[in-house]
Amino acid sequence: MNTRRIDIAAPSGSELSVLFRVNPRAKRLILRVDPKTQSPVVTAPSPRHYKAAEKFVQSKAGWIENQICRQPDVITLEPGIEIPVSGEMHLLTQSGARGRTRQIEGTPPQLDSPGADITYSDRVLRYLKMKAREAINERVDVHAERLAVDPVKITIRDTRSRWGSCSSKGHLNFSWRLILAPPQILDYVAAHEVAHLIEMNHSADFWALVEKSYGPHKNARNWLKQNGRLLHAYGSSGSAGG
Repeated sequence: MNTRRIDIAAPSGSELSVLFRVNPRAKRLILRVDPKTQSPVVTAPSPRHYKAAEKFVQSKAGWIENQICRQPDVITLEPGIEIPVSGEMHLLTQSGARGRTRQIEGTPPQLDSPGADITYSDRVLRYLKMKAREAINERVDVHAERLAVDPVKITIRDTRSRWGSCSSKGHLNFSWRLILAPPQILDYVAAHEVAHLIEMNHSADFWALVEKSYGPHKNARNWLKQNGRLLHAYGSSGSAGG
């Protein structure tokens, strides 16, 4: 995958550097802000579109600057920081040199991870991914039974642009960051992707399946649109669509 950069001036006068990326699978020019790096990226079907990408990016300078300004600050996983777990804020603590990462009830509840300072964030991240896998597998099983389908595989990742996805082979992928959201939000995404095992689209029939298995889903969709960006700030940065 070939990469170059396009340098433009933002409306405020600051300089913006946009990564030009070639992806043969792209059907048109696509501009976004990378959720991991907070850097703008324009993707084109081939290197021949570089000049067109330059004009496109220049026309979107205001949008790019606005998107970058909207990115939340990175929230490092370290003792003393509060992060949501299943929608409830937990204080990150480090009680000693040995022991397992665990949640402790209290006011506020804690997510405690004893051990070396240098691996603290990695331990917390592993714990959150484990909890995400447990919760997602449980809810996928529930919705798969309701809709009489059988997922082939469930994978937990740090997806950048979607909370979940479903392949034509029956593979379901989910963002571990769903464990940060309230349980009903994680449940909605699980129902959404399980429904795709039957309808690989967003037709009326698809939404009827989501409604059948999950129930009214408008509030969950709106919650992700309004709060999803912040979930990507923990341990990294960026945003994701619903």
